Amino acid sequence: MQDFCHFQKVVIKVGSALIAPEGRGSSVRYLLSLADFVHHCLQQGKDVVIVSSGSVAAGSGLTNHHLAQKLSIPQKQALASIGQTHLMQHWQKLFDNHCAQILLTRSDLESLQRRANAKNTINTLLSMQAIPIINENDSVVVDELVVGDNDNLAAQVAEMCNADLLIICSDVEGLFDKNPKTHDKAQLIPLVEKIEDSHFAIAGATDNPIATGGMQTKLQAAKFASDAGIDTLIVNGRNVETFERLKRNQTTGTWFKSQINKESHNG
Repeated sequence: MQDFCHFQKVVIKVGSALIAPEGRGSSVRYLLSLADFVHHCLQQGKDVVIVSSGSVAAGSGLTNHHLAQKLSIPQKQALASIGQTHLMQHWQKLFDNHCAQILLTRSDLESLQRRANAKNTINTLLSMQAIPIINENDSVVVDELVVGDNDNLAAQVAEMCNADLLIICSDVEGLFDKNPKTHDKAQLIPLVEKIEDSHFAIAGATDNPIATGGMQTKLQAAKFASDAGIDTLIVNGRNVETFERLKRNQTTGTWFKSQINKESHNG
């Protein structure tokens, strides 16, 4: 059992597999229990930041462009531009609190001034009881500015805003000792004290056509976060029981322990 009570600032990454389970458009099918969990966190006085995928999938659902097609970069950027407003409307209808959109590129995170500006904006929004919804700025980003996936973006956002917990929600239960799709006897690894090369060796890339990451990127994000003093959870966001267990301080998914003492990190 983990003591969820002492975590005060939580970054939750929500993947396309939850937002667009059919591969296009947006759906609340897997978001209602997550939204209830966010309400639970807010009622406990915690700060919550959401890093959300799904703008391109949302845009494809509003047009006749399917993601299975071979799309040019301008087409994907246009779909992201169309879908981003729809995605924000999608999130807003799940919460009573105001939702606020923040779009970032890698250069925003690498520039000390722009990074500080983003951090100040996030903290000010939280002080206003708003929920920051962060995504990569897919409508304008080019290769040299791309973060690449929202797992690593979420980890960088968590480090930037001094979060103490990162929750990566996807359609997988967590990290297994073997690929569970090809090994019936694969076992979930509930706790990782420290991420080693052996963990990366058993992690595979995604086979989801609308996702940009896989377990490899989730491990990269978890390592970045844990090295920065942030505990990380990889959980199955499609499972309603995931969030019920978290509300009861019960372990779910795979927990990656922070490598830095929280008191010294937050001080």
